[in-house]
Amino acid sequence: MAKVVKKNSYDAIVKLLKAEQNKKSKKQKKDIIFSQEEVFEILNKKKLFVSEEGADELLATLIENKIIGTEIDEHDFDEVNEYDLQDGRVKEESISLQSFDETQEISLSNISTAAHIEDKQLSNKLTETDDIVKWYMRWIGKYGKLLKHDEEIELAKRIEKGDKRAREILIRRNLRLVVNLAKKYKNRGLSFIDLISEGNAGLLKAVSKYEWERGFKFSTYATWWVRQAITRAVADQARTIRVPVHMVETINKLIKIERELHQELGRKPTDEELAVEYGGGFTAEKVQYIRKINIDPISLDKPIGKEDDSSFSDFVEDDSATSPVDFAANEELRKVLLQILDTYLEEREREVIKMRYGIGEDENGERMRAHTLDEIGEKFDVTRERIRQIESKVLRRLRHPQKRRKLKDFINA
Repeated sequence: MAKVVKKNSYDAIVKLLKAEQNKKSKKQKKDIIFSQEEVFEILNKKKLFVSEEGADELLATLIENKIIGTEIDEHDFDEVNEYDLQDGRVKEESISLQSFDETQEISLSNISTAAHIEDKQLSNKLTETDDIVKWYMRWIGKYGKLLKHDEEIELAKRIEKGDKRAREILIRRNLRLVVNLAKKYKNRGLSFIDLISEGNAGLLKAVSKYEWERGFKFSTYATWWVRQAITRAVADQARTIRVPVHMVETINKLIKIERELHQELGRKPTDEELAVEYGGGFTAEKVQYIRKINIDPISLDKPIGKEDDSSFSDFVEDDSATSPVDFAANEELRKVLLQILDTYLEEREREVIKMRYGIGEDENGERMRAHTLDEIGEKFDVTRERIRQIESKVLRRLRHPQKRRKLKDFINA
């Protein structure tokens, strides 16, 4: 089960990361400092998650212990212009702090839509998710590269004094950083635009919590919060039916074990072998349970075909529906049964059997349902025992070979 590491409980994490750091340094024969991405991967493998309340303290502790640096990971920004924009990229502009116009306050709800009025012709074409992403990339492209550290400090000081314009500048100059970080988590269950949205939420949180006096760059601080928001969202929201974060980690570990055993054994491992390899008292039944909850549901309304003129439900067999062959056979059997009842039974006996076994139609023309002995007794104003006697008598009579012969074809079928 995944552990959530809370505030002031970082000794275990620091010790773990220090051990990994020493191992890597010894292997490379030089001192190394982890990137934030490497830290998140290590914690993920150990099934450890940091609470939102403690994320600030953990970052400061890791920097203080020289486990991660105060600079942004180089590869967290070097791909931000590589997104494929067939419609043409916006030429990157160098924008000074004074070049921003007064606009409405930026919030999570409007951070990705505030500029649609600038290009109505483009916004009218936003019919696909890719179109929205391309348009968003074109919009944020004009805000230039990351701020310098002295610019970040200047903006942070202005934000402390309640300067909303400074807050907007700090957010917008880091939007491209969010996009680049979001790219690293594509194809994990959330759409790219959703990853960007979650990353933007982390960015807004970083803006509200940043303390320039602590000495590290805002871009470093923002990267930490953006990663935390995105990784948590991937684990928490990527499924149609939500699976708890600790269970997501169990699923991923089981998948990895199954893949490794398959390569080692040259065949698909059994549930018992998976359970033994997983350890910790895991059982084959638990493996089967994990498999069941790892099945992603498919919407019955999911479009099928190039023209999207059919839905998945059109091709799903209804197990409760009677097949045409069975329906025809049942109808023929019903006719033969009614003929036998009409030929060999008296009227009251016939009605009792029809009601008891749901044969034929009721007085309203609807298919007869099977009735209980009490219901039939009430209708004929006799006891349930009397109805049972009539039923037994009729069944003995119908078991006669001459009468059973007419049902021979149906019995053999």
